[in-house]
Amino acid sequence: MSSQQEIRYLGVTAPISTDRPKEDDVKSSEALMGDLVALNQFESEQERKVRERLLSNIAQLVSKFVHDVSIKAGMSEKVATEAGGRIYTSGSYRLGVHGPGSDIDTICVCPRHIYKEHFFGEFQDMLRAWPAVTEISAVPSAFVPVMKTVISGVEVDLLFARVNLAEAGDKLDIEKDEILRGVDDASQRSLNGPRVTDMILNLVPDVATFRTALRTIRLWAKRRGIYSNVLGFPGGVAWALLTARICQLYPTAAPATIVGKFFPIYYQWGWPQPVILKKIETGPSNMQHSVWNPKLDRRDMAHRMPVITPAYPSMCSTHNITASTMSIIKKEMLRAMQITDEIIKNPGSTWISLFERADFFSMYKTYVHVVASASTSEGIKDWSGMVESRIRTLVQDLENTDNIILAHPQVGGISNVFYCLSEEEQAVASQGEVPPELMNRKETDIEGKEGARKIWTKNFFIGLEIEKKPKDGQGSRVLNLFYPSKRFCAACQGWEKYNEMEMSVILRPAKRSDLPPYCFPDGQPKSKKKTKRGQQNGTNDIGLGDASEEHSQGPSKRSKATPSDESSSISYPVTNETSNSSIAASPIPSTVPLPNGADPVPPSILNGNSNAALPLPPPGIENLPPLSATSLSGFATAANGVVHDGHSGKNTDGLVVLNGAPQTASS
Repeated sequence: MSSQQEIRYLGVTAPISTDRPKEDDVKSSEALMGDLVALNQFESEQERKVRERLLSNIAQLVSKFVHDVSIKAGMSEKVATEAGGRIYTSGSYRLGVHGPGSDIDTICVCPRHIYKEHFFGEFQDMLRAWPAVTEISAVPSAFVPVMKTVISGVEVDLLFARVNLAEAGDKLDIEKDEILRGVDDASQRSLNGPRVTDMILNLVPDVATFRTALRTIRLWAKRRGIYSNVLGFPGGVAWALLTARICQLYPTAAPATIVGKFFPIYYQWGWPQPVILKKIETGPSNMQHSVWNPKLDRRDMAHRMPVITPAYPSMCSTHNITASTMSIIKKEMLRAMQITDEIIKNPGSTWISLFERADFFSMYKTYVHVVASASTSEGIKDWSGMVESRIRTLVQDLENTDNIILAHPQVGGISNVFYCLSEEEQAVASQGEVPPELMNRKETDIEGKEGARKIWTKNFFIGLEIEKKPKDGQGSRVLNLFYPSKRFCAACQGWEKYNEMEMSVILRPAKRSDLPPYCFPDGQPKSKKKTKRGQQNGTNDIGLGDASEEHSQGPSKRSKATPSDESSSISYPVTNETSNSSIAASPIPSTVPLPNGADPVPPSILNGNSNAALPLPPPGIENLPPLSATSLSGFATAANGVVHDGHSGKNTDGLVVLNGAPQTASS
């Protein structure tokens, strides 16, 4: 049988090419991996051990939680023990593309007699009794209920799912669609995290190639400021699906080839033609979960760049994309296409230029500045998160405003802490126009002074591309943000936890020259950078009409702030990195690739954090039996490698076990 016949085709169409990697492709891929290592995209061995120990402890704690609640409900010891309780991971950790400092999305799956109230009650109490837990923020009313925690320095988002089964032990198979029968919408959304993640791993021809390519795409998207589902850009799931589809189209290609094909294919994609990894299925009979279908649902028809999840019920992972963010994504794809073309023409050259950070504050001459402020460090977290969730709607309103061609939201925002000596300074800080003396003041400067308080702010910026002035020079152009501002501030003020004595939000237009100093840690640029894309970002002579400072929410008087451990009053954005594509790439570790696709761990990284202590276990799990291999596989990461359920080896502990036949396309 020929090599061509032995390749297993995945996806909804035949591959574009099944050519084997050439020597130059391998050389470019090795250079790419070397750059990823040099850019610290892989966690150390010690960090890996901390995460694995942490997840094992959480898994045992969930099992104890289910057991204890079952006993309180009057069940026998035998039934309570068999009730189980499992955890699964999803997102970047499960896919094995996480790096140092990444969070872990963890889903706690419980049997039907365990309710959300138990999870946010008894289980939260058990977490608070664990000395390793330093932060807990519970949001039971969220679209996907979650407990955001920090455990031994690792951010762990704990989601809850209740299945309609008496037991949730080792026999539980969440990959089968029947698991969704009888579950509520919140549990369905939580369960689909690991279901989608594992299906992606099953639908790519080679997991190791996919993961290297996805690490590259994620790093590029983050540094170019187009990685944020909440602000209208693709999020982690969407970028993974887009990368997986290219892997299906080139099932035998090297990682560098996948990356090189990624940008031209999606730049020229016939949107709104959807990107799908497999045929969309309607699911088992008598299930009512809504499936993406633009022929039946007007909302689905409005999606501009649909990228569809493969697991039932299929949903659009990019429904938040706006006209502006779509335009920005395509411009960035064009830039990346031009860069990668040059890199691939010179095998072995560095990829660093692809990852140059976008200089957001040099892109436009007019901006909208949104300031969310609060009088406590805890208050600013929830408040700024809520304000950020409304930015996308503000962008859509700005798109419909006269004279505005494009509205570009900055991803991330800038956080500040200001040390105020008076109520007047508190009001100034919350307005976003901070004088130098307040900007430079430190916490020690206000110690022991009467009336001194802290103000926490989170600043969001939207760059505006303005219509050019008419050639005849007739007519004035006024940027009137009255209605977008009014709608935005009213939406923020309508939040159920809004407290006008503790929180405020304002929106104001600003020319680049009027932006706060913390936007320019290296000094304000003298002139706008000219780009090859020929992006036009408006002119300086547009008039700024009534913007909305009168629509700011909250008075200047605030309650006394609580102490915090901030070591710096202002967090600045990271400066750009210059590079030359002709320089040699970083050396590739000799351990790449490993036979099962596991991550390389170079000695420089391996020894970087060797003194970190493993987390202490939570109280009460000392006498619990060790976790089974099945349980361990549920929260393993593909960074350790993957095997299939027909694997003949004896030890699969710590590996992702995929259902079905191996998907590798090999001769």
